[in-house]
This record gives sequence, C-alpha cells and structure tokens, in this order.
Amino acid sequence: MFSGFDLSEEQKLLQKSVREFAQKELTTEKGVEFEEKGEFPWDLYRKAAQQGYIGITWPEEYGGQGLGMVEQIIVAYELTKADPPLGNAILGGNFGSDIIDHFGTHEQKAKWLPKIAGGEITTAGCFTEPAGGSDISRVLDTRAVKKNGKWIINGTKTFITNATTATIFVTLVQTNPEAKPPYRGQTEFIIERGPGVETTLLSGKIGWHSSPTGEVSFSDVEVTDEAIVGGPENLNKGFYLGLMFLDEARLNIGAISVATAEAALEKAISYAKEREAFGKKIGGFQGLAHRLVEMATRIEMMKSLCFRGALIYDKSKKDKALRDESIKIASMCKWYGARLAVEACDLAIDILGGLGYFAEEDISRWYKFAKQLELVEGTKEVQKNAIARIMLGGEIAKHF
Repeated sequence: MFSGFDLSEEQKLLQKSVREFAQKELTTEKGVEFEEKGEFPWDLYRKAAQQGYIGITWPEEYGGQGLGMVEQIIVAYELTKADPPLGNAILGGNFGSDIIDHFGTHEQKAKWLPKIAGGEITTAGCFTEPAGGSDISRVLDTRAVKKNGKWIINGTKTFITNATTATIFVTLVQTNPEAKPPYRGQTEFIIERGPGVETTLLSGKIGWHSSPTGEVSFSDVEVTDEAIVGGPENLNKGFYLGLMFLDEARLNIGAISVATAEAALEKAISYAKEREAFGKKIGGFQGLAHRLVEMATRIEMMKSLCFRGALIYDKSKKDKALRDESIKIASMCKWYGARLAVEACDLAIDILGGLGYFAEEDISRWYKFAKQLELVEGTKEVQKNAIARIMLGGEIAKHF
C-alpha cells in the first residue's frame, strides 16, 4: 500500500474502501476460476463500476468522480494486489476510453463515458498491427479513405485487449498516407461494433486468460466526421492523442506491476517463515534473506517512482513545462515496474522451490501474468527510447 506517502484523508478513505472491496470480491478462488474458464469477469467489473472505480478520473457529469492520477494508481494498486490477473482484467475493461475523456467532444463523452463508468460496456484501444508491433509512427496498414462525405476504413489490429467483448473500438488509422513523417497523417476514430467489424479471440496465451486478447478487422466500415475523436479539428492528430493516453496507461501499468511484485514478495516471505530445511526455517539462511531484502527495497523504490509520476502527470495538465518529465517517468514506471514484477515472481518461485512451479500455486499464475506486463503499452525497448529522447535531446534524440 502507499502508506507513508502524503495522502489526503479522502485518498486514505479511497484506499481503504478499494482494499476492502478487493479483498472481499477479488479472491484467489475467483481468479483461478476466471483464468480456467478464460472468461472476462463481467460481474466483478460491474461491481467495481458501481463502487466508482471505473473512470475515476472522469468528470462527474460523465459518470466519473473527477479525481486525479494519484487516485487512479491507488485504485489500480489495490485491485491488483488482491489477485493480479483478475484485478488487471477489471482495470482493463475500459481500455482506450480515456482518449474519449481527454479529447472527445461533449457529444462523444455524453454518449459513451456514462455507459463505460457504469460497467455496461467494455472498450478497446486499437493501435498495434500485425506488421508493426509497437511502432505506431510508421505508415499504418489500417487506412481510412473519404468518399461521398464518409470515411471508409479497412485494416486489421492485433493483440487488442477486450477485442471480443468491446462495444466500441478507439482506433488509430492512417488518413493521410503521404504525410511526412507518417504519424502526422493519423487519426483516432470511435468505431462501434457492427457491420464490417469482425473480432477473433487469439488463443494459446500462457496467461491473462480472464482478459480477452484478440484481433479486430475492419472491412469497408463507414463512419462520418462525427466518429473522429474530438471532431474534424483533430483530423491527422491521432498520433499525438495516443501518446498522451499512453502516458496515463503506462503509469497504470507501473501501479499494477508494483502491486504484483509486492503480492509475490509477501507470498515468498510467508513461505520462508514456515518452510523448514536442514533443521531451521529457510528464512534464516542469510543468502535467501538478503534476496528478500533486496527485492523489498526495489519495490519501495518503485512505489516512490510511481507516486511521483502520478503527481507530475496531474501537474503537467496545467503546466506544459512538466510534459517531458511526465513522459519520462511514465516510461520508467512501465519499463522498470514490469521487469520488477517478473523478477519478484521469479524470486518467489525460487523460494517456493518445486512447489512454486505447479499450476495450483498462485505464484505460477502470477508469473505468467507478469511477463505480459513487459509487452503491453510498448515494449521495454520502446520505453527506453522514449526516456533516451528526453534525457539526451538535440541531434541525438533523432536516433530514438
């Protein structure tokens, strides 16, 4: 938990309420159940929405609570800490919709945000393509061509969270293939599930089964200018909208990651205090104890980075001078946090020994979940490039 941080009384109450909700509703038994079924936890998603945990940063008039990024990471941390894969599935139910909150027109917000905040629907943010992966600065294969006053969209997006459950797809599309650089010709559209939209569940994942991942194909899908996020004035500005959204998403990943790491560490500590070998508790072996200490230290450092990132993100909305710092720390949170989650789960498996390798153990499930954190919202290489651009600047920045 974020104890010891400068939280207001309201933030402390929020933390307490989310923790109590998560400990009651997001049990290990339910986590195992949904992972085995490979189903999205609709009931839990709706319950979380009823508590106000979905879209917590959105304005009250659109179903949110008008809070900031600090409150968002509190919610993300506490939901994930109870059961990482299950908490992540719930948190990801509205993926992509923050773009509508930040940049949508009043009509777009009024139409969609209350339904999302109320847990009625899930959403999908569609960026990744089969040929491009994390590189969205290229000329996208998903194109929109305007004919007779309508945009005709064709293309395929892959590795899309909520592909098979989403009602709307916030989709980055190439609207000007001749733009130089290419990302200056990209636009964000809100595309509703309907004729021409086909989704396919991607099977074979080693984890994250309660959060559906799929492919979304658009075949001659017709939309008007009203489907452009923010309206026609945001034509060819989609890349920039997506980048600002990804900063928020990456801070969320940081909170999810540190919660996963701490949950794994607690599992390892509990086992080390009970398990006996060679005549004593294994926690009494100095080498093992030091590994636990080192991991605990790194987790505390990550908490501080995540909390600072949330504070700077909130301040950067009013102070553009903090924009680069916000981008840098969000990328650090995502890259380092995800790596930390993997290494904490790996440590826990080492300490549990053969028992930790069995599927019945939570840590085995969490390990498979943690690895995916390194891949979503941009790989670790993408994060390091973003950090390097800001740190080095000038001519060198062109290389990243």
